[in-house]
Amino acid sequence: MKVFVIILVFMLELNAMSPNEIVGKWQAVTHSTNNGTATTEKEYLYLNADHTFSLVILVSLKKGDAFIKDLHVEGSGIWKKRDNMLVVVVKKVEVPAAKEVYLISQQSLENLASNFQNRFKNEPIRISIIKSIDRNNLTTVNEKLKETRYIRQ
Repeated sequence: MKVFVIILVFMLELNAMSPNEIVGKWQAVTHSTNNGTATTEKEYLYLNADHTFSLVILVSLKKGDAFIKDLHVEGSGIWKKRDNMLVVVVKKVEVPAAKEVYLISQQSLENLASNFQNRFKNEPIRISIIKSIDRNNLTTVNEKLKETRYIRQ
């Protein structure tokens, strides 16, 4: 019963959130390692008051001496907040360039860029649950149960 009351209070607190509280510039950084390849993704999310958004992801990879630094992934579209859900619809995605590349073939770079571009083109509608939000922090959980912690810029 105690858990039910806590969940109910948590949901009411999120519903009481002002719609404009989520508007602003947010950033998140994630690190992962897969088969010896270290990946860092820096995400800059701009949620505008007119319900448009822009997104910049800077992807850096390193395996041994080879690396890619700051592969740009840029997206834009529309967003809507409903209760404790954030829905974004990606309408445009571009992968213009990488800042620095060392010991990586052009084909591998193109494959990586295509992979990130297709990630948004194949799933343009993204639904996340807003787990928590305050003036400076936003935590979301996506459909794949991946938690992302944003900090207001």
